[in-house]
Amino acid sequence: MSINQALGHPEAYAKICGDPSFRSFSHGPPFTFTPYSLPHQEDSRAKELVEVFPIIDPKAKPTTKPKIFLSLLWKKLNHLGNAGFDPEILRVDPYGNVLFYHADSASPLAWDIDHWFPCSRGGLTVPSNLRILQWQVCKKKRNKLEFLIPWWDFQVGISINQFMSIFASSNSDFRHRAFSWLFSEGESEELNASQTVDSHAFPQHFMESKENLGLAPAAVVLSLRGSFDAPLKSTYLNRRPRSSTPIIAARKLKPLLKENEDPNMQKTDEEKASIQELELVLIKKRRRAEKCRQLAEAQTSNIGYNNNSPNI
Repeated sequence: MSINQALGHPEAYAKICGDPSFRSFSHGPPFTFTPYSLPHQEDSRAKELVEVFPIIDPKAKPTTKPKIFLSLLWKKLNHLGNAGFDPEILRVDPYGNVLFYHADSASPLAWDIDHWFPCSRGGLTVPSNLRILQWQVCKKKRNKLEFLIPWWDFQVGISINQFMSIFASSNSDFRHRAFSWLFSEGESEELNASQTVDSHAFPQHFMESKENLGLAPAAVVLSLRGSFDAPLKSTYLNRRPRSSTPIIAARKLKPLLKENEDPNMQKTDEEKASIQELELVLIKKRRRAEKCRQLAEAQTSNIGYNNNSPNI
């Protein structure tokens, strides 16, 4: 099976993934996680499809560093902008797992870059064959063909409903425990331009639409995707309305990679990977410095108040 050099994967693979009738586990249990095995006929067909896309080199490695395409891949993911969360740091992978850009490696919000058509089967390291997935999904998929894996095996992270329910909860102890589990800095983590997780305020349009659409559908903003996402199209039909809230409307997003820009034109692969790693370090240091400044101001104001208070 020949590999399309531009796409990084065989065209036939994309057609099979895009046709629900070819997906072996499309008739599995939709609402329960009960044990399920393929009928004999479907199992035989699955083995035939595996032979169509054989493993060429089990130890094959990416031809270049996938992280040089990070900005482009991140922008392709759906996000929770309708609920007031910054798309620069919070996104949703194709299987509905919520991702945090600065997540600790042990967090369920952590992510990794996956080769849609595996390298071991001849897949290339090009943007059209790459995507960002929750880290456990990447570990589970590895060299397997996507259409031969049960869809429920990919929903292993924090779902949109679970994530939104944490922020919507009025139980402060529950939120505190959840934030400590999800974020390395707990409740002090900043998830948008002006607020921390403990003081998140949902936009008015989200509060209105969630009554009709539901918690998760009201929060999601659909992003443009590549051909490999055809079988994973979201069921969320709402589009992000123009917001008048300062969190969304007044935020100026940092310029990401332009839509038609070739990421290999200006810098080498090693330079780009190094630059992106340095940018991540700088972002974290700036956020910590800002928090220290705010804490110092709060302590100074408290000292001033105590000095001006009359002695009793």
